[in-house]
Amino acid sequence: MSDTQSYSETLSFIIKWITVLLIVIFLFVVYVPKAIWEDESYYRNLAHWKMSQLWDAQEAYHALTGEYSENMGDVMRFISMVRDSVLADSMYFGEQTLIFDGKPVTVNVGDFWAFEFDTMFAFPYMARDSSLETIYTAVIPNPETGLNDTSFYNRDRDRFIYADSLWTGWIIDTTEDMRYENVQKYKRFNLVDSLMECPLTGKDYIVKFVDSAKIAIVSPTRGGINFSVKTFWTFTDTGHGAIVDGEASWK
Repeated sequence: MSDTQSYSETLSFIIKWITVLLIVIFLFVVYVPKAIWEDESYYRNLAHWKMSQLWDAQEAYHALTGEYSENMGDVMRFISMVRDSVLADSMYFGEQTLIFDGKPVTVNVGDFWAFEFDTMFAFPYMARDSSLETIYTAVIPNPETGLNDTSFYNRDRDRFIYADSLWTGWIIDTTEDMRYENVQKYKRFNLVDSLMECPLTGKDYIVKFVDSAKIAIVSPTRGGINFSVKTFWTFTDTGHGAIVDGEASWK
């Protein structure tokens, strides 16, 4: 083998490995920053969701007691206790007294407070419901034509029509019909302490009064945060903001 041929093979081998290395670097440069941006978006959205749940808890607490509290853990335990009382007693509404941390506390439970709680602290989803319905076939005299008109009534929904003393028709047939419909349902989740924890820093959200009446929920990342990722890149976030008196800074 000549020196020229040996040199050519060696150069070809080096070029191939350089090409492979450049492709790997290219993929690394393209996909690693993309993954970091996706992580930034994920943590930001999760943080905003958590802060929104904390604010909703403050609102539920305020509806019961007429005030807010800087003790977020107590707020969540308190409203969860009231919800448990409503589950145990369907007549648990209006002015009630419960024992919280060994002390009697007077609350005002609204008629729809439990429903609002169950839809507020829940994940909505669509479901297909089926129900067996009874359909009445009725004949009604028509004074304008002198003939009888045929109508169909749902036994439950249309009771106010055919059960009216002034109704002049009569039922001639009854059938069963399966009805399908798409409905929105809710899967409740528990108000646990991990809701108070920022998913990015692991620190608790700051809950404080900004004046005598307004309360704020502030992220511990407010002001910005950054740290190294995979040596060459930096995870950077300008902060997850705050909710002050119901107004979110990110909206």
